[in-house]
Amino acid sequence: MSRDSRSRDRSRLSRRFLSAADMELRRPLIDRYRAWGPGEIFAEGQWQAIRVQLERQGWHPSQIELVHDQLRQGWPLATAKLHAARLSGHCPIKAQNDS
Repeated sequence: MSRDSRSRDRSRLSRRFLSAADMELRRPLIDRYRAWGPGEIFAEGQWQAIRVQLERQGWHPSQIELVHDQLRQGWPLATAKLHAARLSGHCPIKAQNDS
């Protein structure tokens, strides 16, 4: 294989994905901005603040986990609350007014 054909093959590679070498170079940035972990941030705010808000509204810990799973799937908080209430079969009285 000549040098020209190798450079042409590289130019055809998708720039959508990182190579293994690029991944290792960017690992600290990727880990820092990953969507899961202690500092999860959603459109409605940081997960810890959302969790405290749900606890104040009377959500049960298992329901809070359901809301968290829904947020991770990309649902807005109001929809995540609705889904969690339907999945668990019950909605806190305080949360009905705040959704």
